Amino acid sequence: MIGFGLAVIAFFTWYSNTIPQIESHPPKKISLDAPLTADEMIGAGERVFNGKGTCNICHAIGRPGNRGPDLAGIGQSAGSRKPGLGGKTYLLESLLKPSDYLVEGYGPLMPPMGAILTPGEVMVTVAFLQSLGGEVDITPTEVRAAVRAAVRATLPAAAAAAPAVQGARGTPAGEGDPEKGRAAFVQHCAPCHGPDPAQDGPIGPMIRGATAELLGARMMRAAYPPGYSPKRATKLMPPMPHLEGEVPDLAAYLKGKE
Repeated sequence: MIGFGLAVIAFFTWYSNTIPQIESHPPKKISLDAPLTADEMIGAGERVFNGKGTCNICHAIGRPGNRGPDLAGIGQSAGSRKPGLGGKTYLLESLLKPSDYLVEGYGPLMPPMGAILTPGEVMVTVAFLQSLGGEVDITPTEVRAAVRAAVRATLPAAAAAAPAVQGARGTPAGEGDPEKGRAAFVQHCAPCHGPDPAQDGPIGPMIRGATAELLGARMMRAAYPPGYSPKRATKLMPPMPHLEGEVPDLAAYLKGKE
């Protein structure tokens, strides 16, 4: 019996070792400052589109998005959207200055993505969009050059910019203007939080009474103040540091809505 048991164990040990093993690896992390292949560049842009850029919250591919136009075939149609602009320039402008040209039927809801994405991330996102039905004429060399140029440009200004950013992360100094805050709410917040800050919106929760500290943390860093319990578990809101100056006005408006 002992010999039979050992034989059975030996047989199954041998058999299991003859089965091909499938290895599982985590997704490869790609540095935009490293030499990339064209496929890696486009793949990086797709990850930015669906990840950090949160573009898929408003846009879709193959159907109209929740608040943005359908991007299917944008790589081909971009070159004919705005007179005088080629496809690459149009897509760059659409990301960096989205209100300069609006697709018919859509309002100025998109934030300037240069305040959210790095120059390298903007470039690979454009490459991904070009790949949707068009020819990709952004090169990995251009992406790498954009990354390095951005590093050189921001290093000297980092220390000077720190105090302003820090102010936005806490409670901004001074009282805001409720009327300006109302206008800012309608333009930037209502699409997600709804027209009434005292009620839940289609995507975001009610924000009546939100403090400057909370608004600063959410809008500057897409974070929460220490000890704050979010109303919803979803994490859809992107950082919007370009709206730093409007935090006091929004706080004053929302405080008055209590």
